[in-house]
Amino acid sequence: TGGMMKFAVKVSSCANCRITISGQGEETVLCRHCKPLETEILNQKLQALNELEANFNRLWTQCQRCQGNLHQEVLCAARDCPIFYMRKKVQKDLSSAQAVVSRFDVD
Repeated sequence: TGGMMKFAVKVSSCANCRITISGQGEETVLCRHCKPLETEILNQKLQALNELEANFNRLWTQCQRCQGNLHQEVLCAARDCPIFYMRKKVQKDLSSAQAVVSRFDVD
């Protein structure tokens, strides 16, 4: 909301090729070149999301085992643990993948 933000404009980009989408409506997920491949692209995004979810669940379970309790939330902040950083990276990638899939209008 500062002076520089007056010049910033939020634009949509294609979920496949990342080209800027302009003039096609805010609800458009894919550019006109990728639109014919919508089902394949959505399938790829869902498959990537499923892989990230499985990876996150595996890392989460490993952290729960390390903690010694499989029924409570992991309260780990061990800065020297490689699993902690992998889990946090996968969690971030998972949230961005969920955001991309949620842009598709799937009922």
